[in-house]
Amino acid sequence: MKNFNCFRIGLLVAGLSLLIAASAPAQERARTAPPGNSVLKTPLPQSVLDLLANEISGQIIFNNEVRLAGAPWKRDEKELADTFYETRTIHDLVRGYGIETTKIDKTKGAATFEYPVLGELWMIKPENRLIARLDADPALVSRSSADVDLSGSLVYIPPLTKDQIEALAKGGPQDKYKDKIALMWSHANQTTGKALDAAGLRGVITFSAQDRYLDPDQVLYSGGSYGGFKNLQFGLTVSWRQWSELLEEVERGAVPVSVRCKTKLTKYPDRFESVFSWIPGREPDKKGVIFTGHLFEGYVKRGANDDMSGCVVELEILRALSALISRGDLPQPRRTIYFLWPQEISGTYEYIRQNPGFADKLSININMDMVGEALRMNNGLLTMSECPNHLPSYLDGLAEAMLNYVWRTNDIVYTPDSPRSRLMGQNFPRPMWEKNGSRDAFRYFVHAATGGSDHVCFNNPSVAVPGIEFFTWPDQWYHADKDTPDKSDPTEMKRIAFIGAAAAWTAANCTDDILPDLLNAVSSFGYARVGKRELPAAFRKIDSAEAKTLPAAVERAVALVRFAAEREMAALAGIEEIASGSKEALMLIANRRSQWEGYRDGLAGQVWKYGTLRASQLKTALPSLASSDKPADKKGKVIPAIHPEVRGKEFSLESSDRYKKYMEKNPDALKEFKLDMGQRRALLNYVNGKRPLAVIRSYVMAETDRDLDFASLVKYLEFLKAVGWIIY
Repeated sequence: MKNFNCFRIGLLVAGLSLLIAASAPAQERARTAPPGNSVLKTPLPQSVLDLLANEISGQIIFNNEVRLAGAPWKRDEKELADTFYETRTIHDLVRGYGIETTKIDKTKGAATFEYPVLGELWMIKPENRLIARLDADPALVSRSSADVDLSGSLVYIPPLTKDQIEALAKGGPQDKYKDKIALMWSHANQTTGKALDAAGLRGVITFSAQDRYLDPDQVLYSGGSYGGFKNLQFGLTVSWRQWSELLEEVERGAVPVSVRCKTKLTKYPDRFESVFSWIPGREPDKKGVIFTGHLFEGYVKRGANDDMSGCVVELEILRALSALISRGDLPQPRRTIYFLWPQEISGTYEYIRQNPGFADKLSININMDMVGEALRMNNGLLTMSECPNHLPSYLDGLAEAMLNYVWRTNDIVYTPDSPRSRLMGQNFPRPMWEKNGSRDAFRYFVHAATGGSDHVCFNNPSVAVPGIEFFTWPDQWYHADKDTPDKSDPTEMKRIAFIGAAAAWTAANCTDDILPDLLNAVSSFGYARVGKRELPAAFRKIDSAEAKTLPAAVERAVALVRFAAEREMAALAGIEEIASGSKEALMLIANRRSQWEGYRDGLAGQVWKYGTLRASQLKTALPSLASSDKPADKKGKVIPAIHPEVRGKEFSLESSDRYKKYMEKNPDALKEFKLDMGQRRALLNYVNGKRPLAVIRSYVMAETDRDLDFASLVKYLEFLKAVGWIIY
């Protein structure tokens, strides 16, 4: 009986095997091309995506991060006076990969920088013990502290009101404060510092943390105003746990608490340092791609995620693409791909200033800032900051297509159009993970343009290169001494390097076979963006209007959707910069732009038609539908441009010498304009040598959601012309 049962089971297994084999071709088709799987379509063929995914190593990225920022150690004298460790290491790693197209650039700075070389905090009474030392606690010493070695009683000062600060400043030296050290909730600013100094206090001990309960041992790099006072001379920053223990000792009151504090800072000549590398293109004088990831934001703070993670991701993209090209797996790209590791913002501006005309060789910037964090550990998302409205670019739609690809292939997906794994599974159909990395699902979020990192240098109207930023937020250890590699994830590093490499390769090697899907990606992103943002906003304007305000509201709503559609048209037009220039390519781009022209007019008509419905309900009338950017007179056709002496050389109007000199002679100049700072900045952003004044006015009104008198616009631009910032 036993043998018979085994025989029956054997027949059943064999029958099932035959059934599965017979149906395999149909199932294979279902696996490789599920219905609606176009959601995963990217401009690159799957073969190129696979090459990138297999070559890029998140573990190499992580290992390099450990090498560069394994611990926030104190810098030695040699690098402070010569070449910083990060600069030299990045350069040597690039050379070690066999890449000769790399160099270190240095420029002298105009100022000096302070660097702490000594810092200690001891409790003397009620017991003698070391609390913190600079070598182990790199965020201990506040900037602007003097060289001190002093002891004193510790006194707790709770948060002060404005009136209390003023009373303290007027009260003069007080016995309860004289020669004592304040235990406070934050560092002293200039106003509070004056008051503490007047009272006779010698220094401040405080804590600083992103979230003191999540991690009570972290310390943020921070500082206060301690320079130039007679009594108040230093500040120390400890963890919430250390600070709380000191407060408990003070509040217990059994024995007065005394501490000894040592600080010493040394000044060094400042300088700009950057590493610059490139993958040469076959068309070197035409517009290419540049990656940025900052080496420094101040020399004291050394963060693994902020921003060594961005630096080493950028480094791995360079290594992986170079390796694939050298092996012949990928061709030499049509356009050059550049890699810059600068000081954050100031160093990027300096590189652009020192290399006139360099920005003209760039189509896009991809900025990597804080991209290595483990998403689950930080409760975070990988975010993408779009190109700003004044610099529309294909890059937004291209990058989002790559983000979407990684999400849909590295998540648990269950909808009918979702991709499937080789075994029909829904779990991570094409997993990108590392052996020592997480198995976390990928999460991302795309949002409107923000600042705060090196992409703003390229988005500046004086440079005018569209730039995006990849960024992880929240980061629970942002700017803290515990921003160390244990918070990073090799899996996440692999994914973001893949996304950056795929986007850059598309832009740098946009052949005619890539172009149709790039146009589709950019259009799809544009439809979604307009549908989520401007179109609902336009209808809200109409819905909230009353009878008297409805005509103006409808006009603004129509102008808003026109502005949105024209932004997407400009993003598509930007593809001409990187396309082959063939007749077929130019025709495809022109066709898609023509399609968007119809979409723009359709949106305007849809919004206006809804306005007529509301007009009938409110018993009022609307003017006929007309273009919102029709010039009021011939002045509306004038086209302003950034002055050649400013472009790529000066980046802040208010900080420029030409502006300061003009304002010295004309101190009331700005009072003539009925424009706030937001309007003035937007006006300058939209000056590009192509847009006439009437269009600039329309776009600024749409972006700021504020009325803009045409005469005020003309007056302000005349002011910019007089300053020497623009020309007509």
